This record gives sequence, C-alpha cells and structure tokens, in this order.
Amino acid sequence: MNQRISLPSGAWVELRDPAELRRGDKKRALRMVEISEDGALTLGTQIEMADGVLAVLIAAWSYSLPLPVTAESLEMLPMEDGNALEEHELVKAAHKLLFPGAPEPTPEQLADPASPTEPSAE
Repeated sequence: MNQRISLPSGAWVELRDPAELRRGDKKRALRMVEISEDGALTLGTQIEMADGVLAVLIAAWSYSLPLPVTAESLEMLPMEDGNALEEHELVKAAHKLLFPGAPEPTPEQLADPASPTEPSAE
C-alpha cells in the first residue's frame, strides 16, 4: 500500500511500501548509478543510489514533472524536498533492502571534512 507524505515545499509524494519491492526494482535502481570504466565509484555514487531508490519507490507526486524514470525529474526538485525524501524512513528502509551490503559511514567519516559524506546535523 502506498503512503503519501508531505514535503517542506507543500508538495506531496506517494511512496510504495518497501516490502513490495522486487528484484527488478533493484536492477532499475542500479541503472541510475554511474560506474567508471575501471569500476571505481565516484563522489556522486551515494546520491545516484538515493536517486535509484527514489525512482523505484515514487508511485505518484504533485509536481508537474514526469515521474522519475531517470534522475532528470529528481534533479528538478527543491533541495529541501529532496533532502526530506532521502531522510524519510520508508526510503531508508528501501535502501537497506535494495543495497543490504552498502556500508554505513562511520562517525569518523562523518566528522572528516575530506570525507565524501556530509556531516550529520547534530
């Protein structure tokens, strides 16, 4: 069952239940992650993975943009809405289901200004 959430801009998004995700959804999400010819990940990989998760979770939204089959529509969202979506509990649950082996950043990485992850807001 889909869940409608309100975003800071006043827009809304309907997210699929992560329990309904299938193997094909993982493949679709991974298509949004760019890998270099040498197989190395980039600083944008984490954002691309988040975009992939959002693309498979978003069932409907109030924006006058096409649903995110690619990252283009997601790139047009207001920053505060994008951040709220990435931090939503359903999105985090889906990310863990789709990418169970993805390492969580350590507190040291979060505190390191040279780290590609953002510091936590505390």
